[in-house]
Amino acid sequence: MWSDVKNWKNWDSALKDSSISGEFDQNAEGVLIPANGPRTSFTISSCKPNFTYTVNTRLPFATMYIRRLIGYNNNKTMITNEVWMEGPLSSFWWRMVGKKYQQLLPQVMERFRQIAER
Repeated sequence: MWSDVKNWKNWDSALKDSSISGEFDQNAEGVLIPANGPRTSFTISSCKPNFTYTVNTRLPFATMYIRRLIGYNNNKTMITNEVWMEGPLSSFWWRMVGKKYQQLLPQVMERFRQIAER
């Protein structure tokens, strides 16, 4: 499901649409259209298929990173999300964008789980 970028909107309520140029792999580039915000490009800055990936999107004077990891512990699937900002205006963008997205993550991951378990 992670590598199916065009369907991210089905489990990520923060997205209106998304696309990728080429394969889901490190250095691949794509476009995100947030539900509430302007279209933005992204780059997959790291990728280990079926285990983890990191997406970064550039904002004016900052970069937002979203890392997702999947693991297994005691016969349970564990999903970890990390969201952070770097750059001179990272504090500003965290208050404007990052914090809101972080608050949505529990809902997003619950929807991801529901679709994955079908």
